[in-house]
Amino acid sequence: MTTAATAAATVAAHEAGCYGIGRQGLRGDLLGLIQNTLKFRNRITGSEWAEGRAGQVGYGRIPRGTGSESGPVTLYGYQRGLLDAMCDPTIPLITVLKAARVGYTRMATLAIGYHLHQDPTLCAVAQPTIPDAEDFGADEIGPMLRDTPVLAEQLRTVRKGERQDKATFYRLANGASVRLVGAASDDAFRRYSARFLFGDELDAEGWTPKAKTQGDKLKLFWTRGETFWNRKQIRGGTPLLKDTSRTWKLWLQSDQRRYFVPCPHCSAATGRLAGWQHLEWGGPDVPHGVKWSLDEDGAVAHVWYVGTCGHRIEEGHKSWMDERGEWRATARPKQPGHVGFHLWTGMSLNPNAAWPVLVGEWIEAQADPASLVQPFVNLRLGMPYEPTYGQQIKIEAFTQRMEPYPTEIPPGVVYLTAGVDVQSGQGRHPRIEVTVYGWGRGHESWLIGHWIFRGDPAQREVWDQLDRLLLRSFVGPDGRRFRIQAAAVDSGGHHTAETYAFCELRRARRVWAIKGRSEKNGQRTRVWPRRPTVKNGNTVYLVGGNAARDFVYGSLAVPRPGPRYIHFPSDPPAEAEPLDTEFFEQLTRERLITPKGGQYTVWDKPKDKAHEAGVCLVYAYAAAVGLQTLNKKWLTALEGGAVLPPQGPAGSDDPEVETGSAAALPLVEQTPTPAPAAVIQKRGRGRRVIRSNL
Repeated sequence: MTTAATAAATVAAHEAGCYGIGRQGLRGDLLGLIQNTLKFRNRITGSEWAEGRAGQVGYGRIPRGTGSESGPVTLYGYQRGLLDAMCDPTIPLITVLKAARVGYTRMATLAIGYHLHQDPTLCAVAQPTIPDAEDFGADEIGPMLRDTPVLAEQLRTVRKGERQDKATFYRLANGASVRLVGAASDDAFRRYSARFLFGDELDAEGWTPKAKTQGDKLKLFWTRGETFWNRKQIRGGTPLLKDTSRTWKLWLQSDQRRYFVPCPHCSAATGRLAGWQHLEWGGPDVPHGVKWSLDEDGAVAHVWYVGTCGHRIEEGHKSWMDERGEWRATARPKQPGHVGFHLWTGMSLNPNAAWPVLVGEWIEAQADPASLVQPFVNLRLGMPYEPTYGQQIKIEAFTQRMEPYPTEIPPGVVYLTAGVDVQSGQGRHPRIEVTVYGWGRGHESWLIGHWIFRGDPAQREVWDQLDRLLLRSFVGPDGRRFRIQAAAVDSGGHHTAETYAFCELRRARRVWAIKGRSEKNGQRTRVWPRRPTVKNGNTVYLVGGNAARDFVYGSLAVPRPGPRYIHFPSDPPAEAEPLDTEFFEQLTRERLITPKGGQYTVWDKPKDKAHEAGVCLVYAYAAAVGLQTLNKKWLTALEGGAVLPPQGPAGSDDPEVETGSAAALPLVEQTPTPAPAAVIQKRGRGRRVIRSNL
């Protein structure tokens, strides 16, 4: 049968109406194809992906070995809103200002997992340093890929001859990948592209641009997504100092969202807005916030929260409020689409974040406010710290806290050090200024006296006066006598030769020539070096001035006796200078500033006003650190763990003291060694050696 005959027979076999039925079937098949196979998949939110919805188990998993728990993810209320924003394609820019114990790292890894699975794309994570990136990749990203089933099945099989994935780069079979870099490296933001960008711990040193770099590293990171029309960047971390915190400055440019929760007592009765508020620490100067009571022994008896509505809210209400809360913007962003979140520890339902725990940590911080308050503000409140360094204290407050000492050396002092500043007389009379401080437990200190030896430091007489003071003994409790155990003498002025000569002859008595170490861009180095520097046969110790000033000027702000508190005598020794208004003004004349365009702080030393009282305090502290570096007994003595020998000028167990040196000096006053007249001699190839006439 021919083809035409076959076609004719087929047409003849059809009954009337068959074509209509066939068209209807075809139409139904096409609609089914569009609604199923060809239909765009409904986008799920980040929290739905992690936890599941409508009774379905979510995809998110807490990997084994990354926390106290493992298995399916369960989120707090405030975490859901944060994760949803991290996975929302309509939000291009997010800044998170956060404390510890809030689950921020977990939300970040879940957001990365979401983008690898739901919207396979190129992801990049920037940590401060390369070791940080390697740790994050090995401890967070790798375990997440391994323990999340929908991601584990996408881990590609490495074929023969291919590179094995490593902790800083993971590639999935669906085309997605995760790259981890260290911001401190100059090559961190080159030769790759990524749509989803996550920058962590922006206040860390690794994010600070160095010399000869291309500029702001966060902006360089942002350029890695230029080829994607829907690029997204999440950045954040724990803020440090208010003047230099990158995270804080970026958050201020966002819409500053806070997690508002309903009051369990009045939200339904007074209306949605009146009963809603965001929880915050509060303080003694505001009626709302975390409040507590103490028992007779000073222990925490009870903790509660007073809302802005005036109602008292107990810890047990926190879970109810968290489940019903929502994130709300509190400012207009400087850049459209810039969303900011603030998370502090008091929001968390973690048992270690309970309000009584936070109150206990705050009370503990009050025992050493100069050292412990900043960690509380940064790590618990998620806010930048603004140090005062005593600069906001009125001079009258210093004079009012002057106190009588029962003896020249009051109880509590363990040993003495001296700070010596040599002035050439540029604009003022030439002189040598010395301050003696006593050090006790927790680096609590007592100013013993401030001396000014007027005269030209190029002459012997003024050095003789200094030597007599350094050999003098001071009367302490029960008639005990104290000598100065170490002295730091500034050698950076116009009398370097005389300073070297004076200190070289007395190094066995721990009279040390010092000079400030060169510290660029606000660098903080060791206060006292491990080893001295030898220049032209003379020994000089390069000290970290920024760190030393941070410590001592921060101690000026400590308000109550205890660790790091500085005492001032109302009746200093008769031959010492009176502690007048000028002395206390000099203590606070050096200012901590942020250079224009800088992301760091430096100490600004006034050139037109005297500040020797503050400088001598810094040097006396450096001498104390020098003792502690020389032998740990000097440090453990301040911790109550060691008993020092009688207060002679030096000890035979000190490694830099030679046999037969000042270790055998008696405790009575001695005739000082004549101060040398410095003579500079040339020796071969222009080398200069400082000689003494003794």
